[in-house]
Amino acid sequence: MRNIRIGAIVVITLIIFISFGEMQVNGGVVSEDTLRNGSYVDKITYRVITNHEQRILALKTGTIDMDTHFFDPYYVDVFEEDPDVSIFSALRNGYGHLTINCRDGGDGALADPVVRRAFAYAFDKTRVISEVMDGFSIEHDSLVPAPNGFCIEDELEWHYYTNQTDIGNQILDDAGYEINSETGYRELPDGGGQFSITLSYSSTTEQIGGGICQMGVDAFATLHIQAVKSYTDFLDPNSLSNHGDYDIIFYAVNFYSNDVDWLAYEYWSEYADVYGENPTNFVNATYDSWRNQLLYGTTYEQVYEAAAEMQKILHYNVPRLVVYVNTYLQAYRTDQFTGHVEDLSRGISGPWTMRKIHRLDGSIGGTVKIGLGENPDSFNFYVTDSSYTAAILEELWPSLYTYGPDATPWPDLADFMLTETHSDNPAVPEGHTRFTIDIIQNATWSDGVPLTSEDVVYTFTYAFESGLYGNPAATTLGDLVGAYTSSPYRAVIEFTTESYWYFSNFAYMTIIPKHIFQEIGFENWNTWNPVFDPNEPHVTCGPFILTSFKYGEYYELSRNSQYHYAVEYTNTTTTDTSTSTTSTTNQTNRQGINWSFIFSLLVSAVSAVVILYCSVNIVRKKNKNT
Repeated sequence: MRNIRIGAIVVITLIIFISFGEMQVNGGVVSEDTLRNGSYVDKITYRVITNHEQRILALKTGTIDMDTHFFDPYYVDVFEEDPDVSIFSALRNGYGHLTINCRDGGDGALADPVVRRAFAYAFDKTRVISEVMDGFSIEHDSLVPAPNGFCIEDELEWHYYTNQTDIGNQILDDAGYEINSETGYRELPDGGGQFSITLSYSSTTEQIGGGICQMGVDAFATLHIQAVKSYTDFLDPNSLSNHGDYDIIFYAVNFYSNDVDWLAYEYWSEYADVYGENPTNFVNATYDSWRNQLLYGTTYEQVYEAAAEMQKILHYNVPRLVVYVNTYLQAYRTDQFTGHVEDLSRGISGPWTMRKIHRLDGSIGGTVKIGLGENPDSFNFYVTDSSYTAAILEELWPSLYTYGPDATPWPDLADFMLTETHSDNPAVPEGHTRFTIDIIQNATWSDGVPLTSEDVVYTFTYAFESGLYGNPAATTLGDLVGAYTSSPYRAVIEFTTESYWYFSNFAYMTIIPKHIFQEIGFENWNTWNPVFDPNEPHVTCGPFILTSFKYGEYYELSRNSQYHYAVEYTNTTTTDTSTSTTSTTNQTNRQGINWSFIFSLLVSAVSAVVILYCSVNIVRKKNKNT
């Protein structure tokens, strides 16, 4: 029997000033405090299994209970046959796309929005769904992903969903792209001569990338434009696009929040020639004119208007063509544990599941085994770019706020926050925005040192000052003018301007221990190498503590009994006796919990967002993959 939970697309509006109360879930209403409390298992073991098919087998045999990665739709039938496996399914908070070189791609032809728009009309997205994605995707046009509350997909006056070659050919004819009677291909207007276009894709994505690029070649052919596809060995698409030596590149992108301030950077004209920015080399003065309102608007209405107009301009000019929004499928075993949380941002294996998962009989304890597709690259959250590392880091580190299962802000260390401008409080300078945050008073670092507002303030000081040495954490703090404490558990953060986005610029930043990072120093932000270098300090404050690992094989996390939201339980005695070949654990019966209120915690408002959420919300970035 099919046992798949399909996530519906919902509109999520990022609410900055939010009242945290109760949350509707399957089986009852769960309060904020109930959701935050945990964990109820003793350990999490992340097992590195790099081969996708081996992770599938590990799930089938019970070697792992879930996987941080998503599986190919090919395996749906395999998992459906297993009564002990469930499948969580939802649309991606991101998309596959064709990035177009708007500066000089296609011998200069792609610098003309007419050619890009004609291509968009000719490209058949419905064919992608049926022939490449096996039906596990939808059509989408807006460059803001479908689950985002700022997406205007349904407000667009026209769509590029189907093959509309007749429209594409007409606009090319009207623009003077005449067909050479001998070659059969169009030429540049005004005697500009022949041109051709190459669509590139990574050699690691032959099935999807190769298939989509071939469809792109086919679309150009219907427009009488010469085009070929070519695979390349690039791993990071920016390594190719940053050099500007490309026409069209296929890759995919995930988004890690509902913010859209990235629109002010990703397609900004002044970044067209800046390494690492604006990979499409898009330049448009009208688009740029909405940038300040997007970045410095103080109300949702102002920001929405700017984001909507920018989406319309992008839709008309097509610097990037979305070709699919695929369905993510994630399998998890249900024969040992229940309480899995369908996290709108991080999937079924995210931190909320680790907080609420528990044994079927309601008792506390056990070890949850999770598959990792790659070995973590670094446990320095300032430098890692790995979603696999991020899955572990989220269990170890605190922040003022985190994303709840419904993708809205949920307090972690924050207990109360007051936002003020000059109109609210004359003591705040004109044009400034001041955030006063009271934090909880029972948070403790893993070395026993209390976590206070000094740590919170030093976090922003460290990010800002280490930015002089290249720390990207400083990127979102450019307008920071002050960070100070007014009491041991009250921090004040102030910016020189007013903006709708300031909350998300600082609220999710990883809080660091001042007494540790003072010794590390600003200049060593990128050389700090915890875990892998046993001589480096590693003091954390999360629901779990990293207790052992073997590089390339496993990473074991143990329940942090001193965690500020830890549940108290007694009558637990554990004795481990180990030899070089065996490990035996003798346990007494553990005290049970009444799960009638929070049993089988599954978020009912499942959105189209299921991605491996990168826990390092310090840097404004997106993850590029397929």
